[in-house]
Amino acid sequence: MKKYFLLLSSILALNSLPFSAPVFSQKAPCTCPDEFEFLKSYIEKNHAAFGDNVNISNQKEYDEFVESVSKEIQGDPVEDHCIIYLKKYLAYFKDNHTQIHDMGYQVDENNEEALKQFFASTRFQHRERIELDLPAIEAYLNSENAAPMEGIYETQDGTYTVAVLKDQNDFRDFYGIILDSKTKIWEPGQVKFELKALGENRFQGYFYYKFYGLNDEEVRFDGNQLGTWIKKEAIIEEHPPFDSEFSQEQKLFEFKLLYDDLGYLSIKTFEGYFKSQLDSLFLAHEQELGSVSKLIIDVRGNGGGSDALLAPFIPMFYTDTLRTELPQLYATKDNLKTYAEFFEQIKSDSARYGKATIDHLRKLIKKMEAGEEGEYVNMFDSIEELGETMETDFGSQQFVLTNSMSEDNRYRLTYYNQEKPLPLNPEKIVLLMDRGCASTCENLILLANQSKKVITYGENSGGYKGYGNVFPIMTPMGYQLSMSTTRYEKESQYEFVGIPPMVSAEANEEWIARAIELLESK
Repeated sequence: MKKYFLLLSSILALNSLPFSAPVFSQKAPCTCPDEFEFLKSYIEKNHAAFGDNVNISNQKEYDEFVESVSKEIQGDPVEDHCIIYLKKYLAYFKDNHTQIHDMGYQVDENNEEALKQFFASTRFQHRERIELDLPAIEAYLNSENAAPMEGIYETQDGTYTVAVLKDQNDFRDFYGIILDSKTKIWEPGQVKFELKALGENRFQGYFYYKFYGLNDEEVRFDGNQLGTWIKKEAIIEEHPPFDSEFSQEQKLFEFKLLYDDLGYLSIKTFEGYFKSQLDSLFLAHEQELGSVSKLIIDVRGNGGGSDALLAPFIPMFYTDTLRTELPQLYATKDNLKTYAEFFEQIKSDSARYGKATIDHLRKLIKKMEAGEEGEYVNMFDSIEELGETMETDFGSQQFVLTNSMSEDNRYRLTYYNQEKPLPLNPEKIVLLMDRGCASTCENLILLANQSKKVITYGENSGGYKGYGNVFPIMTPMGYQLSMSTTRYEKESQYEFVGIPPMVSAEANEEWIARAIELLESK
């Protein structure tokens, strides 16, 4: 009898284990137009979501979008801004798993030779510099002409001191200039960040981190702070220490009785590291969970993790056969090369990855080799690959469910046909969900949607369900592209937009009170 968890570990291995990224190099320094052309070409050939987002109906729209981004790049002389345009391009595909990151220029400040090489690099040489006139800056900031947010700011640890001043162009309305730095690789006069106004006291920030990697994020100015930067001489109220009630709210897993017949279960993460803690919670409260007829399950803000943590919910939710969509792998020469290199890596560490993972990946590679360029191939073609049974624990109880495949091998069908009865309670469940519920948390929602016991309530989920099996690719400029190689054909409709709840929360609604109403309704 084959066990489901062997297969599960195989899938998770492809998504989360370390991998040596291919490096693309070129003789001459790469420019942003070159980088954009590389990214565009690689995505068009290899991204599992490309065909779902670009087709005959919108090809013209896509071509015009590409042209507009290209013109923006051509019109911006600041090479460090390149990552912003690359992110804008990737956002077109509405795949939350595919990202590109500026890792910066890693340098050991205590190594003189490493510092010398860094100071000779284009990253350092091209970082924008402003000629400092400290008396003029001080006079301006003390004048009536200065905006409320202009001033001298420090990082919370005091590493950097900057002057935030107006400087308007197409890219920014303000910038932060280094006045003092306690690290050797940043010098006075360099521009540390740029801000573009979005609304009252709201800004799109472009921040250059310690190693010159650029990150964009929205920040707010509250009179004393600009994001995490503290205005000099501002009085910052310290937050009181966490009281016991607040600490309770921050528990990763919590169960409590609201009434004799109503329970509340909060699950803030499905990270695999915490599986034993979740199992312990179900074991500790097994009798209470089995005695309440109504239960609220709160997964708001749960960013996902490992599907292994969903096991206790299967006997709790089960009312009929469960249908689980299986992923398809996008077969291209580049993706084949990536998987083949990963395969060689895990073969050399078979004790860690296990025979099931290695055998499964070997079969995937053969399917890719046999497939046409740009063809989606099923990741699983038989119940033998999938596992004939699924073992799930609910507290101290263990249940064995049976798996089968749909005719087209696109769905796993799981049903319970054992003599041992499944838990009767809870009889009715409300699942609280919001935009913070992502990935594995969304798999819980898809499970709940197939149960006659469960009502999902709240907001659309995060939208991380359409694509996956991400691998890193190093680009010519040294950025790290993390790109999806698989898709779920049906569930891709939820990518980016999220899974809608059965009952939507209204503005200013008390969620727990509304959940209780739903549980008490017929």
